[in-house]
Amino acid sequence: MINSVEEAYQVIATNLVTKTDAGWSKLVFETKVLGKTCSAMVTTQFSSENQNITLGLGMSSAFSISDACIFLRDDLLKTTGQRIWGLIFILFPDGKFRIEYDYDKPEGYEETDETIEVNLNSGIS
Repeated sequence: MINSVEEAYQVIATNLVTKTDAGWSKLVFETKVLGKTCSAMVTTQFSSENQNITLGLGMSSAFSISDACIFLRDDLLKTTGQRIWGLIFILFPDGKFRIEYDYDKPEGYEETDETIEVNLNSGIS
């Protein structure tokens, strides 16, 4: 269980670093923060030559990071009254990081039943 914002940041950073190769210049983690979980998790490793590769997180890391993101969402809602719907976490080799929050609710997302409505008939003749 995560008990502080600092601990949530540490969980995200630790889980990202365990999936990297040597020589990275930054790691970028992006996700949507929905009701009870996160979705569309993407982690990209950038090298000093500005090449990038997409990293797989693995199940235990994905669950740990999801828990940290949900904690951050709940904490921000409690302390600021603003709900986040996504975040980008950028980690640098010296341990510094930058975090960007997305305050825009995904189009078609209904929080009551945690589904996204899709019009399957659009564009079909």
